[in-house]
Amino acid sequence: MFANLRQDIARLREVKGKSGWLCVLEGLLFESGFQAVLLYRLAHWFKAGGVRFFGPLVARYSLWLTGVDIAPAAAIGPGLYISHGNGIVIGGSARLGARAFLLQQVTIGAPTPSRVQEMPAIGDNVFIGAGARLIGGISVGDDVFIGVNAVVAEDIPSGAKVTSAAGLRIERRAP
Repeated sequence: MFANLRQDIARLREVKGKSGWLCVLEGLLFESGFQAVLLYRLAHWFKAGGVRFFGPLVARYSLWLTGVDIAPAAAIGPGLYISHGNGIVIGGSARLGARAFLLQQVTIGAPTPSRVQEMPAIGDNVFIGAGARLIGGISVGDDVFIGVNAVVAEDIPSGAKVTSAAGLRIERRAP
């Protein structure tokens, strides 16, 4: 838990372009995305430790405080950065790699209530634009860019750029 917190703080400093304790204090007080990540880490720690009541309790408090709904059972790598966190939903079986960057109104979840275990597995260094929806048991590779309002319901290879909301359009980026 604490190793991930150090990397989350380092990512905050990197994105904000600031260093020192004042950047962390600003994040704690004013950044709803940073608050949501820290509260998720605490809720996940309770859940992984077998303290069943406190994980969902902390997650519910986080939703009330930040507007970000991250299930305590989700597996999220270090360095997650959420910008303008309102409306983000990350389901319980979802997996996000290291250094993911999420904008507002992103949904990462199951296709139907009867298939709640089918959630995305997202690689490292993935950018997910505002309003994007990643649905079902899909796999998203490393270094992927998913644009604004994209609806992703099929696998995305590493290094791809998904830009279309009306239909999935994948562009391979040059290495």
